[in-house]
Amino acid sequence: MSYNPEIPRSRYDNYGDREWTRLEKDGHGELLYQVHLDILKRYLERTDKVLEIGAGSGRYTKDLVSMCTELTVADISSHQLEFNKAKMRELSLLDRIKAYHVLDVLDMSVFEDASFDCVVCIGGVINYLLDKEKAGIQELLRVLKPGGILIVGSMSLIGASLYYLNGIRYEKDQFGINATRWILDTGVQDEEHYPVASKHYVHMMRSSEMDALFTQFPVSVLERSSAGLFTQAGDSAIENARNDQEFWKLIVEQEIAFTKLQGTLDCGMNIIYVVRKL
Repeated sequence: MSYNPEIPRSRYDNYGDREWTRLEKDGHGELLYQVHLDILKRYLERTDKVLEIGAGSGRYTKDLVSMCTELTVADISSHQLEFNKAKMRELSLLDRIKAYHVLDVLDMSVFEDASFDCVVCIGGVINYLLDKEKAGIQELLRVLKPGGILIVGSMSLIGASLYYLNGIRYEKDQFGINATRWILDTGVQDEEHYPVASKHYVHMMRSSEMDALFTQFPVSVLERSSAGLFTQAGDSAIENARNDQEFWKLIVEQEIAFTKLQGTLDCGMNIIYVVRKL
């Protein structure tokens, strides 16, 4: 299946405020947020000019704006960017954003080569690119200065398979065992093999695929991390943990530590790579 920008655009145009609330409404979202935030804090410099692509409603925008000297915000969804602007205005942060752009990661021609010290592309932007993943990484690196940092995230195939196993079992009855084998083998949820009603067509990735993707470019991988590792304990266990403030603080600390271990890289809900452009 070829990349179709209308799929992510339509999905997030109709997402409402869920993109803003999903990282705070439950323990699952909070774990994802805290791991990503830890990485951002450690790699961004106060003097950086930063591009946040796939910014959505602004859950990270509100943090990024205080970590750098200049922040440019972009997304494929005009509705999410309007929500982002409204939230930044509400938080008295709007005047600190240099510019907003509605654009596709495959075409950022509005920016010159080597425009940014850091590019942040977390969440699942590259998962939607399917056959255009290499072109997407190439464009992200094009706008990055030599020596600059790219922080890029991906939905994890193995982590998602663990968490959503009941759903995969249900969909086996709809699409057949060969379709189930297809998605577990490839991570590709597409119209031909795995025609989900949501039309959420993506390529959920393994870390080995991320490794292979970046070996095609002049970059140095500085860090690889999972996120949402403790999510695999199940929603009930996570919410029980979250209700104990002292215990939850410890779990968040361990989430950040455990997600850096080689053996946990594919087991969280997301995979995060930090690379330096050579």
